[in-house]
Amino acid sequence: MHAFSTSRPATGTCLMLMTVDTGAVTALRRMVMRLCGESLEFMRIEACEHGARMKVWLCVGPAMVARVMEAVMQALPGAEFGRFVERPAH
Repeated sequence: MHAFSTSRPATGTCLMLMTVDTGAVTALRRMVMRLCGESLEFMRIEACEHGARMKVWLCVGPAMVARVMEAVMQALPGAEFGRFVERPAH
């Protein structure tokens, strides 16, 4: 066994970019944390459009992408999805 192995499987991740209204960012954060749990690698949030909207980067396990997209589309119809980038496992 490798000295630096972890308990996580080596499946890679997906980086999802989306834009949401500023007032919806807390609901999005809670929803993603609840849905993804340990599959959420990181979340980055940055103000854009003079603070009216927020850019959100989510790095999640590939199995979570469809679930996150579906939940966001249902709960936050004003959300806009950007690019998705698959990141290979290390």
